[in-house]
Amino acid sequence: MAALTRRRGRRRQDRTLIEGRRALQAALDADAPIVEAAVTHDALDDPTVQSLLDRLSGPVFEAGPDTMAQITDVATPQGLVAVAERHLHAPDTVPERLGDTGTALLLDGVQDPGNVGTLLRTAAWFGAQAVVAGPGTAGLYGPKVMRAAAGSHWALDLARTDESGPLLDRLRRHGVALYGADLQGIQARTWRPTPPSALALGSEAHGLSAVVLDRLDATVALRGAPNRPAAESLNVAVAGGILLYEWLGP
Repeated sequence: MAALTRRRGRRRQDRTLIEGRRALQAALDADAPIVEAAVTHDALDDPTVQSLLDRLSGPVFEAGPDTMAQITDVATPQGLVAVAERHLHAPDTVPERLGDTGTALLLDGVQDPGNVGTLLRTAAWFGAQAVVAGPGTAGLYGPKVMRAAAGSHWALDLARTDESGPLLDRLRRHGVALYGADLQGIQARTWRPTPPSALALGSEAHGLSAVVLDRLDATVALRGAPNRPAAESLNVAVAGGILLYEWLGP
């Protein structure tokens, strides 16, 4: 399990860690492919933990505090860790999976794991079908992403691509409308996206990459109040949440 705290280990084993009661419950509720779990003796005294363990079909190991500290990367482990199989689709299958009504969020160089996890959680909340991590984006199954996503991985079609251009070209050939967040775009309140559609979000520091911008049908802006120099930019997870609401909300 300790190897799964490192990106190389997750890729090699094609598995990831689920830490804590809430994350495990969300994964179980979504029928995540859970392989095994480890729990401390103290955590076993919690009836909620025991009820979660009763739902597992794989082995459960009891681990001491020192072992648990090696398995997780948090300062205060909750005493419960599970291993689940990762589920990443090949990026060239995303257009077909969207069909005529699907929606995909493309993360273009979003480096902060907390922001990536929050965007996954928000995308799942508003009903997006897929999230694709483009070049420079934090690993979708890293520990911080897993915690921030709060189980949302299992409600989304996830993919990763090293080349956003070919993916966007393929989406266009399948009739997917391509949008992106950019300050030069139309106001979000006037945005009327047509399905199937994809929305690209770039990094706070650099925005969308040229290879993505050049392929979009339109860009969408969230402009702030004037004369507020202290607010240099809007956090990408906040911006993404607002745009996801405009895009998919009731």
